[in-house]
Amino acid sequence: MAERGTVHLNMIVTKTGDQGQTYLNDGSRIAKSSNRIKALAFIEQVAVKLGYFIHACENEILQIQLPEECSCQINLTQLAISFQQEMYDIGSDISTPIADGEAQKRFPQESVEELTELIARLTPALEPLDSFILPQGSLRVLLSHDIRTLVRQAEIHVWDIEEAVNPAVPQFLNRLSDFWFVLGRILFAEENQTGGAENQKWEPRQKQDRGFRINPA
Repeated sequence: MAERGTVHLNMIVTKTGDQGQTYLNDGSRIAKSSNRIKALAFIEQVAVKLGYFIHACENEILQIQLPEECSCQINLTQLAISFQQEMYDIGSDISTPIADGEAQKRFPQESVEELTELIARLTPALEPLDSFILPQGSLRVLLSHDIRTLVRQAEIHVWDIEEAVNPAVPQFLNRLSDFWFVLGRILFAEENQTGGAENQKWEPRQKQDRGFRINPA
């Protein structure tokens, strides 16, 4: 697996992929239409979308009140950068097929447990849900929902890889999608805590008002 500092990109146009195949980290070639490459494409989309989130937050510190008089501070920029770094760690892992008896370091299971614990600590700050919420709100709230859906698609493609994969990778992606759902709700609540709009919820099988008003001549 490519380690930090060993990636060399001194030639961008190589023409080695012009026949619909690309190289993996072990030197093998694989179809660009394979589920492994599709998963990598979505991982890269997540990293880019995290960049949009960083731009939208501008080093903001989020203050969260937790039960039992506890509180939490999150540097939203540093948070997103940390996940960007891990997207490339995951990409490196996926790009390296698992070999028998390998001694390489892979994406750690500890990161799955850490994110699971973080979600558990943040969730009590929110009211329980009695329906699905509609993805609405500020740019950073919408980006949170966008990130969670992209992460979910990446996870699906990882599960579709025919060969063995590091189980920590799809598990982390599963937790990461959940995390951005929770964070999106927290951001919406924080922005509307002074009597603003409530998060609209799905109302099943209701006749919908399209917002049209036709005035007679």
